Amino acid sequence: MKKILSWLLIITMMLSMLVGCSSTEKLEDTYYGAFSGEYKTLNPYNLSSASAYLMIANSIDGLVENDKYGRIVPSLAESWTVNDDYTVWTFKLREGIYWVDHTGAKTEYEVTADDFVEGIRYIADPKNGAKNFSTISKVIAGLYDYYWDLADIDDGVDIGKTRKEVIDSFEEIVGVKALDKYTVEYTLATSTPFFLSYLLIELFYPVEKAFLDKVGENYGTSLDTMLYNGGYYISTWERDKLMILTKNEHYWDKDNITVKEINLQKVGDEITGLELFQRGEVTSATVTSEQLKALEGTKWADYIYLTDKNTTTYWFTMNFVSKNQEFQKFVNNVNFRKALLHGIDRVKISALYEPNDPAFFIRNTVTPEDTLIDPNGVDYTDYPNLKPIKESNVYDPALAKEYMLKAIAELCDSDGNIKGLSPSKVDMGNIAEFQSDGKLPVDLVLATTTDPLETKKALLIAEMLKQNLGEENINVIVGFSATSFQDEVFGPMHFDLVDDSYSFRFGDPSANLSRLTTDGSMNEGGYNIPEYDALVEKALAENDIVKRYEIFSEAEKYLLENVYIMPYMTGGGSYIMSKEVPFQTPMGGFGLTRYKMKGAKIQGEPVTSEQYIKLKEQHEKEIENLSKGN
Repeated sequence: MKKILSWLLIITMMLSMLVGCSSTEKLEDTYYGAFSGEYKTLNPYNLSSASAYLMIANSIDGLVENDKYGRIVPSLAESWTVNDDYTVWTFKLREGIYWVDHTGAKTEYEVTADDFVEGIRYIADPKNGAKNFSTISKVIAGLYDYYWDLADIDDGVDIGKTRKEVIDSFEEIVGVKALDKYTVEYTLATSTPFFLSYLLIELFYPVEKAFLDKVGENYGTSLDTMLYNGGYYISTWERDKLMILTKNEHYWDKDNITVKEINLQKVGDEITGLELFQRGEVTSATVTSEQLKALEGTKWADYIYLTDKNTTTYWFTMNFVSKNQEFQKFVNNVNFRKALLHGIDRVKISALYEPNDPAFFIRNTVTPEDTLIDPNGVDYTDYPNLKPIKESNVYDPALAKEYMLKAIAELCDSDGNIKGLSPSKVDMGNIAEFQSDGKLPVDLVLATTTDPLETKKALLIAEMLKQNLGEENINVIVGFSATSFQDEVFGPMHFDLVDDSYSFRFGDPSANLSRLTTDGSMNEGGYNIPEYDALVEKALAENDIVKRYEIFSEAEKYLLENVYIMPYMTGGGSYIMSKEVPFQTPMGGFGLTRYKMKGAKIQGEPVTSEQYIKLKEQHEKEIENLSKGN
């Protein structure tokens, strides 16, 4: 196997630590968790929640995975080679691996190279609606053009070819081929030394064509329309009640599947994870700052510990095409966006999760720190374009008010009428419905869920904006999604301001920056920024890592300084109580690795804070030894 660049190894070694290690006491064989939504589909190419990620990560394997130290290691591929310029990657599959059904029975279908080709063929058809397709659309040679030819045809554009002709050209145009039954080859559009990190993304997962043809559009919508090749199979799927994953006895690495069942029960928002944990109904639970304070001096205090930051970033999204005319008018003004930026206290928000040192978990950049290291050992977020942003404290009430008054001067007349607007009704479905008078204060719909902590955060933000921008200038309407946030909020764009978390998907700044372009899958706010798009395009064409990082950092600076999104906090860094022993399962910040339960150990009693510290120190020492080649 050809050695990959040393800087890529540094990346994987420095990723955030999640869970794992060992215990000498008797271990439990079931992991109990909870979910709050209803799953209409578990199509692995169209996932949208942490619970869905967990289910698919544990039931379908790709070519590679992470080990518990963050290294990329073989999974369904037993080995691979790459050419000198990192444009052609060839993977040799394990032989004799079969798909199983929802009963755990081995099917007639063997996992072959064709399954990986069919996976790319499936996501390359816009009719299949693969989520985050833009993440890899320009990675594989020919994939982008193939997809958009089909999309144009579907939109009625005459491209001189029929849909069938384009589909028949897939093997000729798109750079993925089955060289033989157990060898799959990817030809890339450009030199990509970090390609292995792409393979951790579910978009590279395999699918069995004969089975897919059989179930058609119903793929992934029920137990009998899915197949599994991972450590578990989904044995129970009661949409609004219970999901159970059972150990796959035909799994190629079954000896490392130490937990026999993953049991996920649906719970209402009125029940907290802490309550469930204290009753012994779940294996792990997050502890809020209020709960942390309430548990001081109790028997539970010894079982609370703080997890590390990870590569997930939380940011605020603004709706640039809002159905609320007042907000739409103001959000397209950069001074108003800067008023929002400087008017929200990130430290206070972080304190809801970590009251002891909330500033530690603030993140001002899109790209996570300590994740991308260039060949000179420089962290991408320490490049000159980003370091001042990374280290800044953007909360400044006086500056927020100043920018708000500038926006008002530009957009309103002397009587507070918003120029060009007249009274109209705003209909955002279940989230909000009200009459807009076209005058100050500007109405802003802040969408959230009915989860108690999320509700508290939303109300805190609303109060901050009222105090810092002036209640005579802004009126925050908090709207609640009671069922599916995707269906009620993001899908119909029923929001003005919303916060969400986004994972970092592979080892390059484009992992998120490419998804934030005007036509990117993470542009949930509908902005149009050709200047940023051009910089991203320029960076994608640059193969020298340092130059590539410089251009990407310029693009990210433009995005942040013009406040098209507002990052505010890292993922991870939560206080938890758990019976799952830390630092044993795969560790990583890319793809679905963080959700894998391979190697998990669940002890009978909760992990103590002292135990966690010792295991963390041991794990860090093991990583240090590996980085030194010991």
